[in-house]
Amino acid sequence: MRFHLIGGFLGSGKTTAIIGAARHLMSQGRRVGVVTNDQGKFLVDTAFFQAARLPTVEVTGGCFCCNYDDLGARLSQLKDSAQPDVIFAESVGSCADVVATVVKPFLELGTANLSLDTYTVFTDIRLLRRRLLDQPMPFSDDVVYIFDKQIEEANLLILNKADLLSPQQAESTISLAQARFPGKHVRLQDSRRPEQIAEWIALLESGAIAPPRTSVEIDYQRYGTGEAHLAWLDEAVHFDVPDGTARQVVLMFIETITQRVAGQATPIGHVKFLIRSGRQGEEIKISLPTLTEPDWQAHVPDIPGNQITLMVNARVETSAQNLRELIGNAVQHTAAQTGAVARESNLSAFHPAFPTPTHRIT
Repeated sequence: MRFHLIGGFLGSGKTTAIIGAARHLMSQGRRVGVVTNDQGKFLVDTAFFQAARLPTVEVTGGCFCCNYDDLGARLSQLKDSAQPDVIFAESVGSCADVVATVVKPFLELGTANLSLDTYTVFTDIRLLRRRLLDQPMPFSDDVVYIFDKQIEEANLLILNKADLLSPQQAESTISLAQARFPGKHVRLQDSRRPEQIAEWIALLESGAIAPPRTSVEIDYQRYGTGEAHLAWLDEAVHFDVPDGTARQVVLMFIETITQRVAGQATPIGHVKFLIRSGRQGEEIKISLPTLTEPDWQAHVPDIPGNQITLMVNARVETSAQNLRELIGNAVQHTAAQTGAVARESNLSAFHPAFPTPTHRIT
């Protein structure tokens, strides 16, 4: 059984890569299981993996490092129930110091009778390019500190979403990264392309890149402050809509959120939606990362029926109260403009607790 840990900042494309890897491995007849992780407890990613028929367990209410024992228990549960050949565990995007608090404990404590094979860190190549060129970042310095520490402790670094830069920019960015981070294995990737996912999986399974063993020096006060700058909101929004307007309602709701966030100059970490229709079995995931990705509207198909539910996971650098008001106002505005009837459920808005790892092996 192979076990791969996946890390990286909010919106870096971790889930897309894992879905692609699972499809690749299942096409070879191999069984795949997934562990999701988040500060919240109502997760779009879990529902998305389950919709893809992947056995999935959750570690919620905090990062892997602060819920290490729960991670071990969920891995044992997944092994017993699904008997996967490969497990991917996706760390929450605000987590840093993963080598000291997760990788080394797995290597030294033998948790869940599993050996950790690899640790991959994903980054949105556009954000990394800004950082390497010393250009302004969208976030406050303490949030950027988390981003920097994630990059620092990686030994396998994926410059993801490479298709969103020109080929010349992508190549210059990997050159900059290789010069800045000697000793790391750095690769360009577009995780929506099956052949590039296959290359990544081949690299993981080659045994050429063992998990890193060098812990970073980290200021936990600054790390905790960075996490506290980020607000988390999870909820379900239910719309009863007039005939033929379901897609319009979804587009207006998401666009209203993006416009109001932009109007406040409030940096997005990641805002995710899982769209469900009462008459349609397919579930559609829409992601809004820090930097705009083109044509997200094209991924929203015509939606039949008069009932829609959107699971919402929003991670934004603002206050929890402001994020709650922003999303709530978007719900009300959408209903008023489209004639829909809206209600909200499973609502939770908060800031992450201070990181207190179960183990820290330096």
